Amino acid sequence: MTTTAPIYDVDFYSDDFIRDPHPHYAAMRALGPVVYIPSLENYALTQHAVVQDALRDHARFTSAKGVAGDKFGSDFLQGNTVASDPPRHTKLRRAMAPPLLPGALETIRPEVERVADTLIEGLVQKGSFDAISDLARHLPLKIVTEMVGLPDFGQDNMLKWAAAAFDVLGEQNERGKKALDAIAEMRAFIAGQVNRDTLKEGSWTYRILDLVDQGVLSAELAPFAIRDYINPSLDTTISATGQLVWQLSQNPDQWDKLRDNPDLCRNAVNEAVRLGTPIRSFSRHTTQDVEIAGVTIPQGSRVMMLFASANRDAAVFENPDQFDVTRDPKDHLGFGSGIHMCIGMHLAQLEMISLLKAMITRVGRMEVGTPDIVLNNTIAAFATLPTKFVADAREAIKPKATRPQATLIAAKVVERQLVAKDIVALTIEAADGTPLPEAAAGAHIDIHIRDGLVRQYSLTGDVSKRYQIAIQRAPVSRGGSIAMHQQFQTGSHIKIGTPRNNFALIDSAAHTLLYGGGIGLTPILAMAWQLHTAGETFECHLSARSRDRLAFGAILAELPFSDAIRCYFDDDARTSLSIEDFPTGSHAYVCGPIGYMAFVTQSLADAGLGADQIHVEHFASEIDVDGDPFEVIAQKSGITVQVGAQDTILEALARKGITVPTSCQNGVCGSCLTPVIEGKPDHRDLVMTDVEKASNKSIAVCCSRSQTRRLILDV
Repeated sequence: MTTTAPIYDVDFYSDDFIRDPHPHYAAMRALGPVVYIPSLENYALTQHAVVQDALRDHARFTSAKGVAGDKFGSDFLQGNTVASDPPRHTKLRRAMAPPLLPGALETIRPEVERVADTLIEGLVQKGSFDAISDLARHLPLKIVTEMVGLPDFGQDNMLKWAAAAFDVLGEQNERGKKALDAIAEMRAFIAGQVNRDTLKEGSWTYRILDLVDQGVLSAELAPFAIRDYINPSLDTTISATGQLVWQLSQNPDQWDKLRDNPDLCRNAVNEAVRLGTPIRSFSRHTTQDVEIAGVTIPQGSRVMMLFASANRDAAVFENPDQFDVTRDPKDHLGFGSGIHMCIGMHLAQLEMISLLKAMITRVGRMEVGTPDIVLNNTIAAFATLPTKFVADAREAIKPKATRPQATLIAAKVVERQLVAKDIVALTIEAADGTPLPEAAAGAHIDIHIRDGLVRQYSLTGDVSKRYQIAIQRAPVSRGGSIAMHQQFQTGSHIKIGTPRNNFALIDSAAHTLLYGGGIGLTPILAMAWQLHTAGETFECHLSARSRDRLAFGAILAELPFSDAIRCYFDDDARTSLSIEDFPTGSHAYVCGPIGYMAFVTQSLADAGLGADQIHVEHFASEIDVDGDPFEVIAQKSGITVQVGAQDTILEALARKGITVPTSCQNGVCGSCLTPVIEGKPDHRDLVMTDVEKASNKSIAVCCSRSQTRRLILDV
């Protein structure tokens, strides 16, 4: 039986509501999970479970019609990352996310921590200050404005423009109408002054222009991506930082716990975000009639997601109004949930944790005065918070050292050659002329194309003398091969990782069989060089679609081991690969497209070669296992589950009673990252960097699958 939603008649965007919202939220939760606000003609979801479910259900609760509290605001700001759904949202998010991923942020961590240390040291010496203007705004304005990379006028107005956008995202009361002029100013600035001559080279916004030039992002979407770097990157972090100082000052026992155990810093940050909830509400629109707790919300309705109310739901949070640094940090909705989860959450956490770590070693207690409240339609924040840091002479436990960064080598391209149709070879040396680290055949290196975009390429040729890689331009590229072809010319500077080798030759082979298909011949040629130099016997079989697509085909006859090479072409029936007899004790190495590898490995097995004598290397970009079932062994639990074509690993584990912490369920938050013991994940998340994905140490079980028939997970 359906009923009408209980009515809660309030001016949600009034000054009185903004100054003291929590009694209203409690009253709305008490009425039920759905209420109706007649002054806005909006439904509102009040309780944690229904808000979370709606955020994860963009099919029924769409953002594409806008997320403001009224029609004008929804229409006016429609089309950005927050106010869009796939495929548009996916394109924008994939363009914007890489420099904001945890791995990419490691490159700026030292500077963030240095600025935080200097700031807190100065505030302790100063004694009294305003926690908002002097503390909470400092890191975002110092770090974020620099990373966004706008010219001076843009940097000077980022706070004003962001505040205006959040006012428009409420309703068009006096604040909302006044904000329109600032939004118009921002849009005119982006249209007229944002270009390569004005943006900081290497910045986030400059990178957006690079993506447009490379064909990765359409020119139509670029202004939306740039706006989204400007608008949400400051106010939300400033709000949460002010709330953090307030809560720690009001709960000195929690500050003592934090000082005694700095590992709780992340929990403390998330508790501040939960209790403060910087974004009070965004809306969704129903695409069909939706029934919740007996209430039918009609198709086309605007539905407010009351994040701030959901985050104090006693059904989820014990003592919900209490600040508790030991609370599980993964349940709150302060960063959202689902595909629209906050894209900058990892940066916000880095900034706030850095401040806490700097405070732990210097601040004994905090004293605060009465805060003033920001009157903004969407942002919940303090305008001012008089504060005093009291130094403490006791020795605080030092925070644990951050993880070491992977070694990067500054290199340059000394030669660029077209070695086949759509294939270029780059010869690389250290930029300072020093020798590069030693490498062996089968090794690959990471190429850091730009922030967040890293690709692995096998070394080819005589690796004892030089680093050389070959890149095939993929017909459907995720950005890597296109960028490599366009960006790197002779003389270009390039960042590379140290060699890693999971495909090395063994020493005990009586004879070696080498098989390379397509671009997979790159490590195979390196192996041929190494075997030739060592005086070992081998044969080298190279396959391509046609002669003009055989990498290095023009020089193969000139190689000192050319008599060991045999070439095969799909368009030439006279050249057909067949697996013939081979000496006892032979080992085979196979690399190429999945179909080619399946044929060669099966033929080798049929000819009598054992599984331990056949060595393979896959190119992940060529493996398509969408929908293929596979098996997951949960080692700690001692349970094996089957993951079907339409399943996620998370769902399959849950059916067996195995719970993995999760939040977004779309690979954007990192809550469900699970250690991998054995097997090769098919990574589909937007959290890990390409380097972290290549290590295959963890998998986001909410969205990723497997490239192997079995995955063993530490769960």
